[in-house]
Amino acid sequence: MLACAPRAAPVVYYRRQPEKTTLYQAVAEHLPAFLAAADEASLPVPKFVRREFEAFLDCGIVEKGAIRLRCSACGFDRLVAFSCKSRSGLCGSCAARRMLDVVTHLCEHVIPEVPVRQWVITVPAPVRYLIAYDAELLARITSIFVHAVFSHLRQVARRELGLPESAKIEAGAVCVPQRFNSALGLSPHLHLLAADGVWVQAAPNEKPTFHALPAPSQGEIAAVAWTTCERTVKLLKKRGLWADADAGDDSLTQKEPLLAALATASISGVLAMGSNAGQRPMRLFGRAARSQDECYEKGQKNAYGFDLHAGARAAASDRKARERLCKYLLRPPLSNDRLTCTAGGQYKIALKRIWDDGTSAIVVSGQELLARLALLVPPPRFHTTRYYGLFAPRSKLRRLVVPCSPPAPADGNHRCKHGNRYRLTWAQALQKSFELDLTSCPRCKKQGFQQIAVIRDANVLRAMLASIDRIERESESRPP
Repeated sequence: MLACAPRAAPVVYYRRQPEKTTLYQAVAEHLPAFLAAADEASLPVPKFVRREFEAFLDCGIVEKGAIRLRCSACGFDRLVAFSCKSRSGLCGSCAARRMLDVVTHLCEHVIPEVPVRQWVITVPAPVRYLIAYDAELLARITSIFVHAVFSHLRQVARRELGLPESAKIEAGAVCVPQRFNSALGLSPHLHLLAADGVWVQAAPNEKPTFHALPAPSQGEIAAVAWTTCERTVKLLKKRGLWADADAGDDSLTQKEPLLAALATASISGVLAMGSNAGQRPMRLFGRAARSQDECYEKGQKNAYGFDLHAGARAAASDRKARERLCKYLLRPPLSNDRLTCTAGGQYKIALKRIWDDGTSAIVVSGQELLARLALLVPPPRFHTTRYYGLFAPRSKLRRLVVPCSPPAPADGNHRCKHGNRYRLTWAQALQKSFELDLTSCPRCKKQGFQQIAVIRDANVLRAMLASIDRIERESESRPP
């Protein structure tokens, strides 16, 4: 007899309860002490950072406000709490929602079915400090890096395809600057998802033809890194920001002294808060350190700290791999399962990957954790997703290359208020992520949830929440 494969357990929706997570409890407990310590040192916390923490503490809390949904068939009620819509990644739920929105937009309306390659460049510590809060300088260095990659692709295309210098060769890419490393340290670096090839236009007004290119060699990757390094150093020297600059000209220290102090400590790898400030954080080791040969094989260092890697690639037909690369670009800085509270009241941050020296986790105090989280909040008007080449909105050839955009919905429910981006609804996002159909009632299994009220009264919400929880418990205890 053939054994039947076991059926997968049905996915059940449970209301998000952020107040039960370690991160929420840590922020709620230590935020007052963190703000008080900053005020005592005459280093006030910037308003945009305060707003981010306060919004995080309200996000997903039903008592702070919710939308009431009701099944038109049986009267079953559901409460959906307001969200903070954070851009920093401090709120993992909103960061995941935003990641899913942008990934869907990129895969369906921006990136065509062509192979793509991820280029990741890190910069030396002094440059990280400069670009952490300077949006204009970050944009210039990003442009330098993107043009270095595009120049490499055009050179390879002319060599491999035998194209003349007069040929019109175009590339396309999406760049996402990330602010963090796996230990929640401030580490601004650039993730570029570029088409692994070029488009060649034979004649004006003719649709460009895509040509895939071979993988770059280590020498070619090093050449792109060196080009980025040389042009960045030239730009910084021109602005008086290179190593020989006067320390008194630090604009960040003058405008936001707290962020300057926290950024300096974080980039240096030392603690910024508490009695152990200036010392290295406690490390937990998961295995022995790698040898020099193993580190070299893992990734060659080049260009005076401008380290470039370009090993991740997705084939044109592999949509899942393309989505994974997009999610990696836009991923939140911390997941709930990587942060735990120790018996001594400190917090262990598990690293996503074990470091070369064998470190698997670091242990920090509550105030130090908040100091690291404060650095993750980008300043206002910091663009987090940038488009270049044929993927740029103003490119004349964009409409001939990218997938067609869907028509605007008649009711306008899916259109973002700012710009032309389309945004998934709450139900669509959960359907895409967890295959949950929240448009059907869990009691009568019929389609028909309707929004009937927006409630802000905490007492009313508590009473409704208690009633809904009681009804759900009773329905779960009944036999099918």
